[in-house]
Amino acid sequence: MKKIEINKNDANQTLIKFLEKYMKGFPKSLIQKFIRKKRIKVNGKREEGSYSLKLGDVVDIYIYDEVLESYQKDADKHSILNKIKLDVAFENKDVVIIEKPLNILSHAASKEDYGNNVVDWLVSYLIEKKAYIPRLEHSFTPAIVNRLDRNTQGLIIGAKNRDTLVKLNELVETDKVEKYYLAIVEGKLKEKKEIVNYLEKDENNVVHITNKNTGKKSITRVKPLEYNGGYTLVEVELLTGRTHQIRVTLNDLGHPIVGDRKYNTSNKQRFKHQQLVAFKLRFSKDIEIESLKNLEVISKFKNDIYETFHSIKEVS
Repeated sequence: MKKIEINKNDANQTLIKFLEKYMKGFPKSLIQKFIRKKRIKVNGKREEGSYSLKLGDVVDIYIYDEVLESYQKDADKHSILNKIKLDVAFENKDVVIIEKPLNILSHAASKEDYGNNVVDWLVSYLIEKKAYIPRLEHSFTPAIVNRLDRNTQGLIIGAKNRDTLVKLNELVETDKVEKYYLAIVEGKLKEKKEIVNYLEKDENNVVHITNKNTGKKSITRVKPLEYNGGYTLVEVELLTGRTHQIRVTLNDLGHPIVGDRKYNTSNKQRFKHQQLVAFKLRFSKDIEIESLKNLEVISKFKNDIYETFHSIKEVS
């Protein structure tokens, strides 16, 4: 039997959500059966899966330890990851804002990606700092709240505790975290624009502009900063966060991002990777997370894209 006292990173979530995280590998239907059969109790009595756990609640799991262990993954596995130094742009008690380099996934897409993605790096980093101790946690693992494509550099937000993770997810979902990008595009963009599109992803992970009946609404603000011999450096603000939103929107405008192998079909492919950087995050004074109010973080990769822009000439 396992007796678990609910801590601050476990509280304010439903019993079933907690158990799905704690009992990794167990089918949800089996967990629900355990609840119905009173093999899982809260404070000595049966509760529904929808019960909201409170700080100090005690969850009893009447299942043999060897059964639990046969399903669960080893939470300390991250401690043996390759010792890759996380590139930190900003850190406080609630968040780590990370500089994601090129050709690294935000999170694992398959077993082959294990240990070589931003999420695993974050967890390993916090274990090394003793800011996250897996054996003391029942359901929480540090996580990121925004994602970047493999070939996009820039800032990713990582949450150190569950309360911050929940609040940041709400802020991102309601577009209350301002996200700015820099991109080098083909042609001369003469004026700033706000573009509203509806985007739909096909089975090949290619995003297309469609209509409001089938697509997800996207809002993108684009502002030209400098023009240099056939190319424009633009600042992009995302008011929504859709897959490949910037790349598809700029391509549809007739100003595709240089180096974008998926959406830019022109013959001016002189770059090894797409020239797109998530360079700035801004948090307002009105958010609930005190430690992030009025915070602005700038990526070091901002300098790289400016240097690249100032070094290029139009390809004839």
